[in-house]
Amino acid sequence: MKRVLVTGATGQIGYNICLAILESEKELIVLGRKNEANFRQEFSLPCKYFQWSNPAKCLPPVQAMDVDAVIHLMGEPLDGNRWTEQKKLEIRSSRINSTKNMVNAIKNSQERIKVFVTASAIGIYGDKGDDTLTESSKTGENFLAKICQEWEQEAMKSTCRNVQLRFGIVLSNDSGALKKMLPIFENGFGGPLSSGTQWMSWVHIDDVVGITMKTLHDHKLTGQINVVSPTPVRNKEFTKLLSSALKVKAILPVPKIALRLALGEMADVVLSSQKVLPEKITANNYTFKFTNLGDAFDSLFNWKESCHDRLFEQQQWTHKPLNEVFDFFSDEQNLEELTPPLLNFKVEGKSTEKIQEGTKIYYKLKIRGIPARWTSLITNWEPMTQFADVQIKGPYSKWYHRHLFRNLAGGVLLEDKVVYRLPFSRYGGNLLNWFIRKDIKTIFSYRRNIIKEWH
Repeated sequence: MKRVLVTGATGQIGYNICLAILESEKELIVLGRKNEANFRQEFSLPCKYFQWSNPAKCLPPVQAMDVDAVIHLMGEPLDGNRWTEQKKLEIRSSRINSTKNMVNAIKNSQERIKVFVTASAIGIYGDKGDDTLTESSKTGENFLAKICQEWEQEAMKSTCRNVQLRFGIVLSNDSGALKKMLPIFENGFGGPLSSGTQWMSWVHIDDVVGITMKTLHDHKLTGQINVVSPTPVRNKEFTKLLSSALKVKAILPVPKIALRLALGEMADVVLSSQKVLPEKITANNYTFKFTNLGDAFDSLFNWKESCHDRLFEQQQWTHKPLNEVFDFFSDEQNLEELTPPLLNFKVEGKSTEKIQEGTKIYYKLKIRGIPARWTSLITNWEPMTQFADVQIKGPYSKWYHRHLFRNLAGGVLLEDKVVYRLPFSRYGGNLLNWFIRKDIKTIFSYRRNIIKEWH
C-alpha cells in the first residue's frame, strides 16, 4: 500500500492520522471542501490536495481516486450548535450523502482501491445503562444512533474491503470533547454530569491512530470496530481523574435540567451511558498504548505544574533540510525576523559566544505598547533534535518554550510547545488569558507565514 487518501484531514483525528501515514513513508493525498490556498493556510503537512467542494451532491474528483486506500472522516461537527431541524439535515447530508458519493467513486476506480475506512461513533448504541456493548450489540433508536446506522450502511456498499470505526470519546489536547471540557474545569465549574453513574467509553488519540493504521494493513479487519479503550469508567471517575490531572477541584454536579436547557436534544447524547468494549480489535491482537484513564490524562497534561498553567502547541512542516532548519532557529538573531514588527523585538546580547546549554539571551520588546525586558535560559540542548528557552526574567510568571525538530517526508517537522502562566493568575487570570492567548496565536501565526515562504 503506497498511496492513501484522507478526507477530514484538518480535524484533530484526521491530522494525526495524516502524520502517521507520512511517518510510515506512504504518499498522502487529501480531499477537502476548501480551495487549496485556504487549505494550505491551516495544513502544512506535505500532500497532494484536491478540492471536493460539494461532497453531499457530487462525486470526488477522478484524479483523487488513484489511491490504494481511502480514510473518510469528513462530516459536519455534532457539537457546537443545538440540533435544530436544519442542523440535523446538515449532519445527515454531510455524512450519509458524502459517503454514498465516495462509495460510487470507489466503484468507478476499477478495483484500484483495496480498503475503505469510514468514521462512525459509539452513539450508534444509544443509552444502554449498565449493559456491556460489543460490535454485535443492538443499536439504538435516537437521532445520532439512526444517523450512524445509515452512515455505516452506505459505507458497507463499497466494493472493496470496508471498515467502520465507531469512535468513543477521543482524548487529546485539542479534541472536540476535551476542548469543550477544559475551559469549564479550568474555571472551576467542572463536575459530574447529573448522577455521574453513566458509563463513558474513552480512547487516547494515540490508539485512535494505531487502530486506524492497523485497519489499513490487516486484511482480517472488516466491518464495524469499536475504537475505545478496554476500560470504560463511570462519569464520576472520569471527572475525578480529569480534575486531578488539571490540578483543579470538581465537586459540583451539573444538573440534568441545566444540560437540557443548554444543549437541547444533544443533552441526551452527553448523558447517555455506554459501556463499550473493543472486542474485535482486541481479538485481532491490537495492543493498546493506554488502558488506564489516569495514565492517559497524565500523558496529555504532564506539562501542568499548576492549575494556572496553559499550553500552546503548533506544528509545521518545511522542505528544508534538518541541519539548515536547526541552525536557523538556534541563531538568536533570526528571532527578530520571526517576530511581528508590532512587538519591536530586539536581541541585546547573550552570555556565551554560541548558543549552548545554559546560555542566557537578553531581549527587549513591547507588549501591547508597554516596554518590557526578557531574559531566557537555554535548556534541553540537543542539537538537531530540540532545545528550550525558559524565561528567567520577563512579563510572564512562567514561560517554557520547547522547540522540537524531526525528519519527515524529505523535510522537517517543527514543533513548538509553549507552557505559560500569567501574572496574577488567581485574580482574573482566566479573563487575562483570553487576551494573551490571542496575542500568542498572532505571534506564532506570523512565524508560520514566514516559514511557509522559505524557498
